[in-house]
Amino acid sequence: MSTPENSLCKIYIVDDDDQQANLMQAMAKTIKLETEIYTSSIEFLKAPVNAHDIVILDLQMPEKDGIEIMRELASLNITPSFILVSGFDERVLHSAKQLAESKQLNVVSTLSKPFKAKEFITIIKKTHADCLEKYEQEQNKPLDIKNNNNAASIEELKLALRKHQLVIYFQPQVCFNTGKLHGAEVLVRWQHPEKGILLPDQFIPLAEKHELMNLLTEEILMLAIKEYKTVIASELDVKISINLSAQNVNDLSMPEKLEGLLKYNNIDPNAIVLEITESALMHKVSDSLDILNRLRMKGFSLSIDEFGTGYSSLVKLYQAPFTELKIDKHFILSSVADQDSTAIIKICILLANELKMKTVAEGVESKEISEHLQSLGCSIAQGNYIAKPMPTDEFIQWVKNM
Repeated sequence: MSTPENSLCKIYIVDDDDQQANLMQAMAKTIKLETEIYTSSIEFLKAPVNAHDIVILDLQMPEKDGIEIMRELASLNITPSFILVSGFDERVLHSAKQLAESKQLNVVSTLSKPFKAKEFITIIKKTHADCLEKYEQEQNKPLDIKNNNNAASIEELKLALRKHQLVIYFQPQVCFNTGKLHGAEVLVRWQHPEKGILLPDQFIPLAEKHELMNLLTEEILMLAIKEYKTVIASELDVKISINLSAQNVNDLSMPEKLEGLLKYNNIDPNAIVLEITESALMHKVSDSLDILNRLRMKGFSLSIDEFGTGYSSLVKLYQAPFTELKIDKHFILSSVADQDSTAIIKICILLANELKMKTVAEGVESKEISEHLQSLGCSIAQGNYIAKPMPTDEFIQWVKNM
């Protein structure tokens, strides 16, 4: 008979090999965890799986393989914790994990057959404990938080722009080798009168969908310049990085607008780094190159953001006059545990060095990640381990206390 904890976070073993499935079940029993075995993917897809459960999934299932199983669960918005198992190429396991994560599925670990009992027991024990902890945390949330819907409407966003409800935060960037301040990224927040502070992913997609990015960017630039003048008045010498969207880099008047804005406020363009994602350069290449070259000629530095996530990264580096390469945080966060992520970071750093560009690691969340990236030769660190985003006054004080 299963314990209450086992019933809260069920463990499903999905493997068409009876001997292998029974072996995993026996290993789970040694730590008093009950499991259910499914040797048929069709039958498993009828099981009452939920987000608090654990699925040990063999990728090479008959009828429907592991990839198809994950796809179907994702389409139904069923998101258990997965442990992927395969006797095939390790690269397939790695790629299957990336696929699952792209569908917002949680893969806690991968195992190559044959695996050791100790390795399996350690993983399943920790995963089960984590699932129980997550369940308890969700149950202990106040009811109003669990039911709170922070989705904003386009009308609210337009009103926010008219009433200047956006606020600016700064996240410091420091040099790996010296620990000294290099600059700060400008991050926008929406101070909603009813919903509190909203993060960019709660309203930026809305602005992009309704083609408000130029208006939104103008507001962010005005706020950033205002706050930057406060920073300068505190006798701090620091560069700031500001994000531009796809709509911005297709606006041929952007370089002149930005130059005029800085001249009016007596700010040197050399103090500004403009961050552009790879995806923003996918359309109207000639227009974006026109804009980027004129921005560089006016003195602005250019950073290619989220590098490694686009479809033609090397072409963009070859075509555009970038001065900085910002490695996507997906690779940074997994770099310590994932050799493939580390390999990609090494190549990015080597490539940037050859092109006389700085490298910025965004997503430095721990001392372990920081030391790892420093050993790889990365130039600049940004992330919560260094400092969280903060309002202007806090940022000024943080810099003075360095």
